[in-house]
Amino acid sequence: MQDDIRAFILTLLARKSPLPADFNDDDDFLAAGIIDSMAIIKFILELEARFDITLDDDDIESQQFRSVRGLLALIDNKTA
Repeated sequence: MQDDIRAFILTLLARKSPLPADFNDDDDFLAAGIIDSMAIIKFILELEARFDITLDDDDIESQQFRSVRGLLALIDNKTA
């Protein structure tokens, strides 16, 4: 399941902006500008729809939300 979640997140990110060659699961994709403020809402909606979860303001404002590894844990926790 983790591999599927990771692949989905990476696909979404790559659709927003090409991922740097050295991008890793701990990189802050918001700080790197891979997703800008205009695209973040659509990104959140796509995650919520795909995994049948709701991300609240605390989730979105958390440091966990800003990396692939953090999102994996967040989604895993919400789908458990």
